[in-house]
Amino acid sequence: MKIMYWSDFNCPYSYMGDVRLKKAIRELGLDIELEMKAFEIEPDLDDEIIPMIKHYAGKYGISEIEARLMLEEIDEIAKEEGLDIDYSNAKVTSSKDAHRLVKLAASKNSPSLVDSIIEKTYNAFLCENKPLAKEVLIEIATSQGLDEVEITDMLESTRYAIEVRLDEDDAILNGVQAMPCYFIENGSETLVIAGALS
Repeated sequence: MKIMYWSDFNCPYSYMGDVRLKKAIRELGLDIELEMKAFEIEPDLDDEIIPMIKHYAGKYGISEIEARLMLEEIDEIAKEEGLDIDYSNAKVTSSKDAHRLVKLAASKNSPSLVDSIIEKTYNAFLCENKPLAKEVLIEIATSQGLDEVEITDMLESTRYAIEVRLDEDDAILNGVQAMPCYFIENGSETLVIAGALS
């Protein structure tokens, strides 16, 4: 069985969905092939690092006090999954490089490496309040045994940018409108589940 899913590191619900999905796979003892596809929920962000409260307030046209309350509510939902998310104090930037890092990890043909990179990237941004800047991504990748020179060269280039864009185009073609979104393939049947359902 294969599960292909669109997700974004800037989305706390994507992290919650990831945790819930992997928990269900373990509990059911399933043999699943997972493939994460890139989908930037904030495609207009560049490399500037912005406090999440300020970004959220501007994005939704609300006060920073209202933004903090909404973000803290997301933190509480995550705690129910055992995740120590601190989205309220996160510092947001583009997730494109993080998605490119996952593509590089996938090129190594090691699902456990890809899984570790994904988990550590979510955790760095959503729990440790580290922005998804190049130095943070290099730290994550090298902690998993990837070569620092290779990672740095990739991040300084446009390598895997086309693959990230193709994932996003594919999401649009498949009618993906919510993050995360799962396509569970079993034989000739495909079940689509949108959102981080329990």
